[in-house]
Amino acid sequence: MEPLWALGFMSGTSLDGIDAAFILSDGQQILDKGITCFLPYAPEFRQEIRECFGKAERNLVICRVEEKLTRLHAELANRMINESPVKPQLIGFHGQTIFHAPPKTLQIGDGELLSRLAGIPVVYDFRVNDCLNGGQGAPLVPVYHQALAKTLAKPLAIVNIGGVGNITYMDGCETLIAFDTGPGNALIDDFVLQAYNLPFDEDGAIAVSGVADQQLVKVWLKDPFFTKFYPKSIDRDHFARIKAALAHMTPADAVATLTLFTASTIVLACAQLPKRPGQLILCGGGAKNQTLGKLLEESLNNMNIMTAESLGWQSDFVEAQAFAFLAIRSFYGVPLSFPLTTGVKVPLTGGRMTENYLNQGGKVG
Repeated sequence: MEPLWALGFMSGTSLDGIDAAFILSDGQQILDKGITCFLPYAPEFRQEIRECFGKAERNLVICRVEEKLTRLHAELANRMINESPVKPQLIGFHGQTIFHAPPKTLQIGDGELLSRLAGIPVVYDFRVNDCLNGGQGAPLVPVYHQALAKTLAKPLAIVNIGGVGNITYMDGCETLIAFDTGPGNALIDDFVLQAYNLPFDEDGAIAVSGVADQQLVKVWLKDPFFTKFYPKSIDRDHFARIKAALAHMTPADAVATLTLFTASTIVLACAQLPKRPGQLILCGGGAKNQTLGKLLEESLNNMNIMTAESLGWQSDFVEAQAFAFLAIRSFYGVPLSFPLTTGVKVPLTGGRMTENYLNQGGKVG
């Protein structure tokens, strides 16, 4: 398969903004990486997206948010294309997940509009084909994790701590296992925004100043999600109801408790794996939370825990790079998801290609 340059976009459930990255790949190997960029959402737009959460169908409000979201992506795409020495032949557009309860999932983002505004074919709507074929529709990034970790000693696990956490496990025998671990940053970020008017707990500074309620965390860990066997995925707001239990706490104690909860869910996920990983690689925004990292080190004390940055990976842009990679795999019709990553019966490709690609006879570049 011929290598292609692709531009990948990720707008995650943490609602901080748009991550964007260029990669060169043939859909199997990562051959080169290009420039990256982050476009933060204005607080007002972040709130507009937040108000769409939990809606399983588009309405007029969601359609307006979808158009605004798409135009922001197009603005960033055109800026990066003008600044980059290489020109992408494809765009991988994750969009914004606003509802996820398989088999129903809704990612907003108008791939056709983005393609017209950027002048490049777009692959988008990555989850739908997976859900239609019995899969969870998430997580989709594991096949990119596998490419990133090709030369590393196995078994290992990669944990992405975004709004929702997910884990990818590799054992060196082509086994690829992945599933959502539970809340990542979403609960922490939502509470910190409400209590401190801050977008997140930088470095875990608030959490380390509080005292976690360990008994409350044990109660939360009894949620049926944690006893389900993988593959499994979860909606960003699945645990929103637990916020009521924080009312009697000081804000710092609440953040400490939520941070312990996230760490505990990752520890539980590691216990479900076929073998104990020799190393655990942390990526995503939560990898910068030093309090969360220390909690994991204390609980997984015989595991080598490291950040993606320590391996030379760009932690903040792994998922954006992944959707560039997935766009290339989609273009070539090779699998994006697998029986032990999303629960599909057989390895399955996915993503929709925009009409301008189809109208030009299936050519890119």
